[in-house]
Amino acid sequence: MKRAHLLGMLLVPMLVVGITTLPGCTKPKEEVKKDDTAKGDGKGDGAKDGKGGGKTETLEAKTDGVIKGKVVFDGTPPKMEELPFGTHDDKKICLMGADSEKHKQEWIVGGGNGVANVVIWLDAPKGKSFKITDETVKDKANEEPVLDQPHCAFVPHIVAMYTGSGKNASGQQLLIKNSSKVGHNTKVEGDERAGNSPFNKNLNPGESVKHVIKFQKTPLAVKCDKHSWMNAEIITFDQPYFAVTDKDGGFTIKNVPSGTDLTVRMWHESFGALKEATSESKKFAAGDNTLDLKIKAK
Repeated sequence: MKRAHLLGMLLVPMLVVGITTLPGCTKPKEEVKKDDTAKGDGKGDGAKDGKGGGKTETLEAKTDGVIKGKVVFDGTPPKMEELPFGTHDDKKICLMGADSEKHKQEWIVGGGNGVANVVIWLDAPKGKSFKITDETVKDKANEEPVLDQPHCAFVPHIVAMYTGSGKNASGQQLLIKNSSKVGHNTKVEGDERAGNSPFNKNLNPGESVKHVIKFQKTPLAVKCDKHSWMNAEIITFDQPYFAVTDKDGGFTIKNVPSGTDLTVRMWHESFGALKEATSESKKFAAGDNTLDLKIKAK
């Protein structure tokens, strides 16, 4: 796997570490570490800060900002590798998919060199946690995350969910669909200590199932036994300030706290662990804010 790093508009130095993956359904499941604090504190009033520092102070700020941005590839994008359909019985159906479904989905670069599947989120200032209210979470809580299998690839490749945690648990469910003309076996592997027991479901063409995902600090791996090349990842959040870039690299984060220093975190699956996400300090104003970013592979 190629090593990558992101360069923010403010040119803040950032550390990026790539990892090596093995062929097959999915990358090795990320080890859960107690000090893995890649995601923000945002667990609401009186929450522990996740860093051994006891309870945090709730961040008091107006949530009247909106971040709109785009992540673009800096330079010539990596060439997408074709998936190994070989002589598989379902090869004919597999080849009916979109171009991105017929290639490894690590690097999907669309219009204007926009990069898909980059996860962007905000961290509260050190020692503080985001105030969780019905208003700040309504957009995320009302979304229905969907993981489809239209041909022989998971779409989207990266799913981000607002699960909340503790007293703020959302109970949000992931809708897993098989809109393909062939059967799929969908496995979701999470951290059992976080309450994410192994999930394994055969889905015939046209079938779907809902599955509750709980907050954990590492990605949940998704794979299909019937098509060994299929893989995806689910990223959970205990606060609503996150987004995943679309096919052209665009993203929007609403209800952003304004007038206070926040940390912008950005992650691409080529980085490996979530804790390898880049970070930069940024203060956002009320109304629309533009945040354009670049990613570069070496």
